Amino acid sequence: MRLSPRCVILSVEDSVTSPEPGSLRLKALLPIALLLASSGSPARAAAQAVSAQPSAAATLNDEPITPPSVVYPEEAKKARIQGVVVLEINVSAKGEVIGVRAVSGPEPLRQAAVDAYRHAAYRPLLTDGKPTPAIITTSVNFNLKELPPDTDQKIDAAFEPLHARCQTLSAQNSADAVAACQEALAMANRFSPRFETGVHATAYNDLVLALIAAKRKPEASQLGEEAVSRFVDLNPDVMHHSPAAATAFITRAEIRSLTNNLRGAEKDCLAAEEIIRSLLQNEAEVDKSANYRQQLRETMLLRAAVLDEQHKTSQAKKLREQARYI
Repeated sequence: MRLSPRCVILSVEDSVTSPEPGSLRLKALLPIALLLASSGSPARAAAQAVSAQPSAAATLNDEPITPPSVVYPEEAKKARIQGVVVLEINVSAKGEVIGVRAVSGPEPLRQAAVDAYRHAAYRPLLTDGKPTPAIITTSVNFNLKELPPDTDQKIDAAFEPLHARCQTLSAQNSADAVAACQEALAMANRFSPRFETGVHATAYNDLVLALIAAKRKPEASQLGEEAVSRFVDLNPDVMHHSPAAATAFITRAEIRSLTNNLRGAEKDCLAAEEIIRSLLQNEAEVDKSANYRQQLRETMLLRAAVLDEQHKTSQAKKLREQARYI
C-alpha cells in the first residue's frame, strides 16, 4: 500500500553548540564473545508535519516510532545549500525499513536524508486489522534557520529507557529486539559530537547483536562498517583512542567473525585491544580501570575464538591464558 506524503523539516544552526553533559557515566563497551561461542563457529528532526488520508479499511501509522536524526552535511552547510529531499520508504509488514530511495532534491543533501531513515522503525500499517507492507513518501526539508539545539541531557533522558528496553528484549531473544534497538540507536544519533560518544557507540553494538541474533547478517555487516566510519574514519585524530572507537572496532569484529572475514575480525580485535590498553594506562580511577580490564579480557577472548576458527589453536590457547591475568 502506498501512503500519502509526510514532511520532516530540518532546521540547523550554522554553528551548533551544546552544554557539557551533567555527569560522565561509565558504559559497558561490549556484550561480546558469548554470542560468538554459542553460535559455533543521528543535527535533529526539529519539527514534523504529517499529511495523510487513510483508506476506510486501513489504519495509518506513517509516523516513525522516534524522529529520525537527520545530519545536515557540513559541506552543504558551508555552501549554503538548502532544499527539500523527497524519499520513498519501503516498510515491511513488521514495520521495519527494508529500503529507502531519494526521489528528488538537491544532490548534496540526498544521502543524509536516506541515511537518517534507513534505520527508522515504524508501527505496522494495519489493513482490516492485519499488518501490511507499505511505501511511505516523506519530504525532508533542509534549511539553515537557527533553532535552539536539543540538549544532550534531554536526549540522554529519552535514550536511557529505550536502551534498557533494547537490551532487555535482546536478552530474552524477543522478536521485537531489532525494532527496539533501532529505536534506541535513532535516539542516540541525536547526541551532539561533544557528548560521551561511548554511549552512542554502544547503541550501534546493541543493534548489530540484535540483527545477528535475528539472522540478518547483511544488515549487521553494513551497520558495523557504519560504526567504524562514524567513530574512527571520520575523526581519526580525535576519536582513534576513545572508548567509542574501541566499541566500533569490536562491533565490526563481531559481525566479521560470523561472515567468514576472520582476518578482518582479528585485525579489528587487535585495534580495539590497543585502544583499551591505552585507555587503561592513562586511567587513574579504580572503577574505570576495572571496567577497562574486563573489556580487554573479553576482546582478547573474542580474538581467541577467531583464531580457533582459523585453526590457530596454539595461539588461541596462549591468548586465553594471557587474558586470565589481565
